[in-house]
Amino acid sequence: MPKKFIVSLFFLLLGLISIHFLKNETREMEIKIEKLSKNISNLKQDLEVEKLEFYYLSNPQRVSKLAQEYLPKDYISLFPNQLTINEKK
Repeated sequence: MPKKFIVSLFFLLLGLISIHFLKNETREMEIKIEKLSKNISNLKQDLEVEKLEFYYLSNPQRVSKLAQEYLPKDYISLFPNQLTINEKK
């Protein structure tokens, strides 16, 4: 009878110790997941801001206005549909 008691007590203590370590490991993983989720959220917000800035900065009317302001007066702007390729035969 005392042998069964000692074996049962040993397994109980082993179970309690393993549960303690697993619980701490799980808590650390949850903290890491939370940090990564916040980081992903911040990066998504930054991406949206960057997209808006890109659309604003690459707006054709804005680019034309800046070209007129800063480029020489003899500058001619061409759109892709106005370009032709002359091939020599």
